Amino acid sequence: MEGIQHLRYKLGIAALLVSLTILLNAAKILEIARINLGVNPMRGTINEGVITLVDSLKGTIVAVNVKTKKIIARFSGFSYPVWGMYVDGNWYITDMFEGKFLELSFSGQAKRWIVLGGDPTVFIYHQGVFYVSLFSQGTLIGIDKQSFRIVERYRTGISSTYFTPTSKGIAYLCYWKNEGEPDVYYLHYGSMNPIYLGLSRPLRYLEGASGDYVLDYKNGWLVKLVKGKIVWKRNLPDFAYDLSFYGTDIAIGSLVSPVISVVDKNGNVRKIDVPHPVLCLEEFGAYLVALSVEAEEIYLIKDDEVVETRKTGKYPLKIFKISENELAILCSDSGELVFYKIF
Repeated sequence: MEGIQHLRYKLGIAALLVSLTILLNAAKILEIARINLGVNPMRGTINEGVITLVDSLKGTIVAVNVKTKKIIARFSGFSYPVWGMYVDGNWYITDMFEGKFLELSFSGQAKRWIVLGGDPTVFIYHQGVFYVSLFSQGTLIGIDKQSFRIVERYRTGISSTYFTPTSKGIAYLCYWKNEGEPDVYYLHYGSMNPIYLGLSRPLRYLEGASGDYVLDYKNGWLVKLVKGKIVWKRNLPDFAYDLSFYGTDIAIGSLVSPVISVVDKNGNVRKIDVPHPVLCLEEFGAYLVALSVEAEEIYLIKDDEVVETRKTGKYPLKIFKISENELAILCSDSGELVFYKIF
């Protein structure tokens, strides 16, 4: 009898240790704050610890400090603002209907502006220059932050709001291209280097250690480039809207298939099943976070498995990466910014 009791004791201790190990190793993504914005933004940027959100229809800009989780600015009176960003104590805004690029003080006073015409929309800030898309003209212009004058102009003839800085220059993705036109332009010091990849709607560009990756939204093609030359192409599920690093691999989502494709540097593909199709992906240390606008959920993924699911607000559109274990989700219809932490 004593032997049986002793065995039960040992088994109980072993089970307890296993449970504790699972508990200690379990990943959690928890909501830590929820801000009511009072508007319904559909676009936003994060820079220098400030998330700047744009409600184009209401002509309003709202800014949130990611540390304090407080609204620190609210500006209105624009005709149709499209993009906003906080840089060095000022806000920079494009007003599409007015054709303007504006600099606002921290309190919201207009300090400088330049009339651009051509529907200024999305912009990025890179090495002291704002690169602004003049959408209707298919032109990207560079505005020097110091002088607030145009210092670069690239007439691609192809409308796009997708471009990103790389070591080869600004990679301008020719989203609204016609057949036979380039998929990517490298724009650098006034030069325009076209790249032809045979894609339909090039949407995302990611620069990696072993090469660069271009994603086609419509047909799900992922292309790897080395020195501007195609190394391989992989056909993934259609309507591939986003991609992210995932360790040394690349993760790609689809708006129609409940799967995340993971591709290594050699082009080998494996799949991660998710409950619903995902809009956005973002790497956080050893984890991948996937956002489903359809289900209004986020999925925490580790070792190719969904380990945690959390509800968001209504119509979640964007992941803002704050740190390696903190993020915020913009929920447009409910007018909320929801903050989460990964434990």
